[in-house]
Amino acid sequence: MLALAAAASALAGGQARADAIPGAVYAGSAQDGASVTLTVASDGTSVTAYRISNVPGSTCTFNAEGDARIWEGAPIVDGAFDYALEDAIVLHGTFPGAQTAAGTFRFDDHATAATPACDTGTVSWTASTTAAPPASSGGGGQPGGSQPSGPSGARPAPAKPRFATHVTFRRLSRTRLGGKLSSASRSCRAGRLVTLWRGQRRVATTRTRSDGSFGFARAKSLRGRDVRAAAPASTLKGAVCAAGSSRFVKG
Repeated sequence: MLALAAAASALAGGQARADAIPGAVYAGSAQDGASVTLTVASDGTSVTAYRISNVPGSTCTFNAEGDARIWEGAPIVDGAFDYALEDAIVLHGTFPGAQTAAGTFRFDDHATAATPACDTGTVSWTASTTAAPPASSGGGGQPGGSQPSGPSGARPAPAKPRFATHVTFRRLSRTRLGGKLSSASRSCRAGRLVTLWRGQRRVATTRTRSDGSFGFARAKSLRGRDVRAAAPASTLKGAVCAAGSSRFVKG
């Protein structure tokens, strides 16, 4: 297992945060030499993919990634994002400049009968992008001016409401695993994609029923293993459904 965590030192003194650039890919490195890549959603509301490679641990080398549409993603709130996979992966990031990102991570693989524990400790990282920030909405060539709403211009569309997603998951019987998505929005409960994970391995996917419930077969390969269910973020016509993940349970 892995772990990534904490707060970017550049913001420790309360430095202002910038907005993430919609659709941008940020690439950089960590203090230990690992490479770091992040992809921001086209609407700028979440990190949709990440890759952290060649991270030296105490007894091993780590590589971790979350692929768009498979990984549940990490919502960006007030210029910052966080992601944790139990205590295996803990990732924190902020956007301290117009084209920069920074944060910390930690990977932690617990000891087993066959392998020793491996831990990176908390590692700082920085990244940047060549993507240009969105044009300012100043009017008449003056920064901060109001944007016209007549034929020559239009006001920005209001931000879509964002609804949290909570995932419960458990063993239902000798042959079934299942759970339920709950959200304040009915549209964020029905027909959502749910992925069954065993550690970092994607095992199966399904869709929720109209009430948010879902189920998976309890295969022999899952029995006694730590598994979880996760729903990636989903953008609807009038709202955004945030990503959600259950706790680990024994399959």
